[in-house]
Amino acid sequence: MASSSSLTEQLAEAQRLQAYYQRELERQRAMNAELRKAVAEMARTFQETLAESVHAAESGDLAEVRRIAYANRNAWQEYLQQIVQAAAKSAPTNE
Repeated sequence: MASSSSLTEQLAEAQRLQAYYQRELERQRAMNAELRKAVAEMARTFQETLAESVHAAESGDLAEVRRIAYANRNAWQEYLQQIVQAAAKSAPTNE
């Protein structure tokens, strides 16, 4: 039969694990919220720049199409940086 101190230690360990898993769940939820916001913003921006590109292409303004494409590329790089930073900020913590 397990001793009282062994059961107490097991209970304490189970409580530490439960607290760790709760923190990890909260961290994952926060990271998911940040990712959802970033993806929604990227989609909105993509739709806007796509419409601008189509309009510029239909009017024959290739310089404007190029400008929009470069601006879009830079915006995507910024969004990706934001995602990387959000993921780094919410890196798992040790017990």
